[in-house]
Amino acid sequence: MTRASDRQNAPAYETGLPLAPDAASAFARDGAICLRGVFDDCEVAALREAVAWSMDHPGPHAMDFAGATAEASFFGDVFVWTRNPVYRDLVINRRLAALAGELLGAERIRFFYDHLLVKEPGSAAPTPWHQDAPYWPMSGRLCCSLWVALDSVRRSNGAVEYVRGSHRSGKSYAPASFKGDDRLVNPALEPMPDIEANRDVHDLLHWDMAPGDVTVHHCMTLHGAPGNESTARRRGLALRFIGEDVRYDERPGIPETMTGSILTLAPEMAIGDAYGGEWFPELWRRA
Repeated sequence: MTRASDRQNAPAYETGLPLAPDAASAFARDGAICLRGVFDDCEVAALREAVAWSMDHPGPHAMDFAGATAEASFFGDVFVWTRNPVYRDLVINRRLAALAGELLGAERIRFFYDHLLVKEPGSAAPTPWHQDAPYWPMSGRLCCSLWVALDSVRRSNGAVEYVRGSHRSGKSYAPASFKGDDRLVNPALEPMPDIEANRDVHDLLHWDMAPGDVTVHHCMTLHGAPGNESTARRRGLALRFIGEDVRYDERPGIPETMTGSILTLAPEMAIGDAYGGEWFPELWRRA
């Protein structure tokens, strides 16, 4: 077994459809892969401008995960595509949905939501180890996140790491607050294991990324990231895509940023409903 400390880079794939024959099997096995050059230089530049606009015009659920007293911020905001057409035009499209659909083996793909995450240089705040799905008002397994690098990403400035194959464990862990407080509690789920204190017993995947590269991980894959100890920013845009088995759900521990945003956009949503409509558009169907 190769440990993260020994791994320079896990295998990565060139983007484009059809994907490399073994890309979907690698995703099914590992729960995370890296795709090179998904966005070109012009698209990256446009997204960077959109990020600057978002930070100057934060949405109702934007927050600084580093805390008000921190010297460097860890900015986060959600559903940014609903307030800036640049995101809508570049990420709400069939090309990305097809990547998600092929990797998930889904029949249909909808866009779920976006999550902007900016770690400024010197931001010591880590992204805690977690699975995505326990934070979301949803049930189902056909769900993945595309994490778009808008800067060069290394471990020194907060590269995301993934526990290889953890999406196949069948376990769902309680969500933990990114701010390190006790806002999120779900006593029905067991606590997240201490991955950081036991790094040597886990097979950890990570990739050095260039602007425009994308990692894709399953919604149940354990992942986290260190703080930004470098002098370089780490701007990342996470895009969530869902397949035909996903339904609206509610349970303890889901952040108000999620339920509040979803029910503001789609107030008719009830438990068991399929996501749909203009705010969760279907972008791809298998031919």
